[in-house]
Amino acid sequence: MASSGEPVSARNVIHTPDRRLRVFVSSTLEELEPERLAVRDAISRMRLVPVMFELGARPHAPRDVYRAYLQQSQLFIGVYWESYGWLGPEATVSGLEDEFRMSGHLPKLIYVKSPAPNRDPRLTALLDRIRDDARVSYRHFHSADELRRVVGEDIALLLTERFNPRPAQPAEPEPLPRDELPIPPNPLLGRTAEQRALLDLLTDQDVRLVTLIGPGGVGKTRLAMELGSALRDTFTDGVRFVDLSAVTDPALVPAALAQSLGLRTVPNRPPIEDLVTYLRNRSLLLVVDNMEHVADASPVLGAVLSAASGVTILATSRVPLRLTGEHVFAVPPLPVPAVNEDPTTAVRRDGAARLFVERARAVKADFAVSPENAVAIAEIVRRLDGLPLAVELAAAKVRVLTPQALLNRLTSRLGTLTGGARDLPTRQRTLRDAIAWSYQLLPRREQELFARLGVFAGGFDLDAARAVAGVPARYAGLDALTSLVESSLVKQETGDREPRFTMLGIIRDFALERLREVGDWKDTHDRHARHYLEFAERTSPPLGRTTTNPQSLDVLESEQDNLRAAMTWFIDTDQLEDAVRLGWVVWVLWWIRGRSDEGARHIERVLEKAEALSPKAYARLIFGDGAMSFITGQLVRGRTQLEKALPLLREIGDEDATARTAGMLGQLALARGDYDLARELLEETRQISERLGEEWMIALYYTRLGLVPLGEGDFASATEHFAHGLRLARKTNDHLGEVVAHYSLAVTALASGDADTAATQLRSGLRVAADAGDEAGAALFLEAMANLAARDGAIDRAVRLVAAARKLQTVTGAAWMRAYVPAWPTGGEPELDAARHPGAWALGTADNLGSAVAYALEG
Repeated sequence: MASSGEPVSARNVIHTPDRRLRVFVSSTLEELEPERLAVRDAISRMRLVPVMFELGARPHAPRDVYRAYLQQSQLFIGVYWESYGWLGPEATVSGLEDEFRMSGHLPKLIYVKSPAPNRDPRLTALLDRIRDDARVSYRHFHSADELRRVVGEDIALLLTERFNPRPAQPAEPEPLPRDELPIPPNPLLGRTAEQRALLDLLTDQDVRLVTLIGPGGVGKTRLAMELGSALRDTFTDGVRFVDLSAVTDPALVPAALAQSLGLRTVPNRPPIEDLVTYLRNRSLLLVVDNMEHVADASPVLGAVLSAASGVTILATSRVPLRLTGEHVFAVPPLPVPAVNEDPTTAVRRDGAARLFVERARAVKADFAVSPENAVAIAEIVRRLDGLPLAVELAAAKVRVLTPQALLNRLTSRLGTLTGGARDLPTRQRTLRDAIAWSYQLLPRREQELFARLGVFAGGFDLDAARAVAGVPARYAGLDALTSLVESSLVKQETGDREPRFTMLGIIRDFALERLREVGDWKDTHDRHARHYLEFAERTSPPLGRTTTNPQSLDVLESEQDNLRAAMTWFIDTDQLEDAVRLGWVVWVLWWIRGRSDEGARHIERVLEKAEALSPKAYARLIFGDGAMSFITGQLVRGRTQLEKALPLLREIGDEDATARTAGMLGQLALARGDYDLARELLEETRQISERLGEEWMIALYYTRLGLVPLGEGDFASATEHFAHGLRLARKTNDHLGEVVAHYSLAVTALASGDADTAATQLRSGLRVAADAGDEAGAALFLEAMANLAARDGAIDRAVRLVAAARKLQTVTGAAWMRAYVPAWPTGGEPELDAARHPGAWALGTADNLGSAVAYALEG
C-alpha cells in the first residue's frame, strides 16, 4: 500500500460514514491491483468498511495517513507477493513493513501469493518474522479469485470468535507484555532534582494525574520515559506508553488509547466505554505523550481516572490539561554553568554542558573537553538557555565545527540549529520546527501577541505587555497572555511583586521572526521604547531631593535590559531627542551600579549624529559626555566637554544641568589647586540648588568645599564642612552624599592622626553603601578598612578585605567613586596580594557583597 508514495489526508479517516467494523488493507498498489480489488470486494460484501490508501485525498505525508488509518481500524489484512515496497527519503524500512509494525495488536490476517520466484530478500525476511508470530493468521494463495473466497471465510470466522458482541461480557484484550515503554537511546542527564520530585508525586496515593509542561525541546518525553522505567515495578500491571503525536482530532483519542493498550474494542460502542471497562480493575501507570494539540480530549483522561482508581496518569503537554486534581510540573531547561565559575569544572557537572559533550562524542568519537573548548561549550549552552533539543542540535555540528567555531555561528540560533537525528519527530528536526509546533496551535490573536512580545529584552510586567500589544485597558489581552504561558511560549517568573514574564532567548528569536513577517516591526518597537522611556521618567529618583533611592534603583535595574533595548532603538532609528531624554533619567543607574562604560557608549553614538539635536538636547549631551569622562577618570576630556557645555546651558537657562556642570568643574579646579575658581563654581552650584530646592547638590557642595581646607591642612574646618554635608545628605536620604561625606570624614580623621574615628566613619559609610547595593562604594570602604587593618598588623584580615574589594569593584565603578572623594592617606604598609597570602586572598575572593560586609563589620 504505502509503496505508492502518494500522500493521503489523515482527516479523511476521521469522518467515516458509519460505525461498522473497519478493515485496514496493506499491500503494494500496482503489483497486487487485482488482489486489492478482490479483498475490497470481500470486505464490502460483508457490509464492513475497507480502509485503503487510494480511497482518500492526498495533502498529507503517507506515514501520517496510514498511522491515522490504523488508529481507527479494528482488523489488519496484509497481502504480499514479490515487492518489498517503496522506501521514503531517509527511511530504513518500507512503508509496507512500517504499516505492519504500526498495526500493534490488531488481529491480523496475512495472505502471501505464490509462486514468487523474484521475491525481494527484504520481504522474505519480513514474512519469516510474520510467520513465526503465533498471533497472526498466515495463508498462501494463487489467484485473486481464491483470495476473495478465503478472505471472506476468514473474516466471518474472526467476527464470530472476536467481534460478536455479547452484552453481558465486556471487551477483554489478549495478555500483553508487562510494559511497552520505548527504549531511550541515551542516558538522561541533569534531571536528578526533577526525577526525585516527580517520583515523590507519582507515588503519592493522593496524586492521580501529573502533567509535564514546557516548551518544545525541553525534554518532557524523555523525562516521562525515565520516570516510567523507574516506576515499572511500583504498579502491579506495569506501565503503558501512548504517543498521541499523530492523532489529528481529539475525537480519536479514546480509540488511540485503546489501540495502544492492545484493547479489542466492540463495534458500535464508544471506545471510551471499553477503555474504562478494561482499566477499572488495573493498577498501572499510563504515560500519555503529546497531549497539547488534542487537549480538548483531556476529559477522556478524567473519565479514566474517575472509573479506574488504580490508574495514575503521567501526561506530557505544552499546556496544562485543566482537569480536577491535576498536578502541573513545569520542566525547566537543563542547568548551565554560571558566568563567573571555572568552565572546565562546570562543563563536567552541569546537565546542559554534559549533554553537549555526550552528544558531541556520539558524532565524533575523539571529542574531548579541554580548558580551551570548555569556555566555548559553557557559553554555547548558556546562549541556548539549556534547552536540551537546542543543545543536541548544536552538539551534532561538532562533526564539522569546533566548539569555538560553532559559538561564532550562534548569532542566529534558529538558523544554525538544524539537522536533528532522523528518528526524531519531524517537528523536532530543527529547533524552529519545535517552536513552530506550539505557535501553530495558537489562535490568530494569540499569535499576534506572541510576535509582539518578542521585542522585550529580559522580563516584563503586565503594564509593559499591554503597552507593547497596543491595548488600552490594563487587563485587556490577559487571557491571551495566560494562554501563551500555558503553551510554554512565555514563562511566568515567581515572586511576591506584580507578576513578571519572560521568554527563553531561542523562543524570542522565533517571535521576532514572526514579527518581521506580520509587518508590525517598527510600531511595536516604538511602543516598547516609548513605554520604557515613560517608565524611567516615573521611576528615576527625584532629583530635587536625592540623587539615589535604593528602591527606585532596584526597580530600574530590574528593567535594565529593556532600558538598554529602548536606548538602542532610539539611536538606531534617529530618535535622538528621546535618546538624550532617556539617558538624562537613567544616569544614576549607570553611575551608582557601575555601568558608566555603557552610558559612555550610548553618548558616543549620539555624538556622531549630534547636529540633528535641539540646543537643549545638544547641551545636555555634551554635559553627559563630560560627566562620564569625569567619573571614569578621563579628566582632560571631561574638563574640555564640561567647559564647552557650561556656557550653552547657561544660555538656554537649563539651571539643573548648569548646577551639575559647575559642580564638576569646581571639583576639577580643586584637584588642580585652583581654589578661587573652585569656590566660584561651587558657589554657583549652591545658589542654583537652593533656588531649585535640589538639596542633594547642596550636600555635595559642602563635601566638595571641604576639600579646600583639607588640602590646606585645616582639618577642623574640613571636618565641619563634611559633617554639614553629611547632615544634609541624611535629611534627603541621599546615598551618594552620605557615602562621600563618610569617606571624606574618615580621610580627614586619619590625616589628623585619629585612626579610631576614621574606622568609625568607614564602618558607617560601608553600611550605607551596602544597604543601597552599591558595590563600587562598598569596595572603596573595604580597601580603606584593609589599610587600617594592615597598619594594626592584622595582615590576614587586611588581605581578605582587599581581595573582596577587588572582586566587587569594576574599573568604571572605582573611578567614579574616586572622582568624588579625597585620596586615602597611605605609606609604609606591607604588600597585600594573592602571591604572599593565598589563603586569605581565596577567602576574600569567595566573598560576595553581603559576606564581605559582614566580615568587615565583625572586628
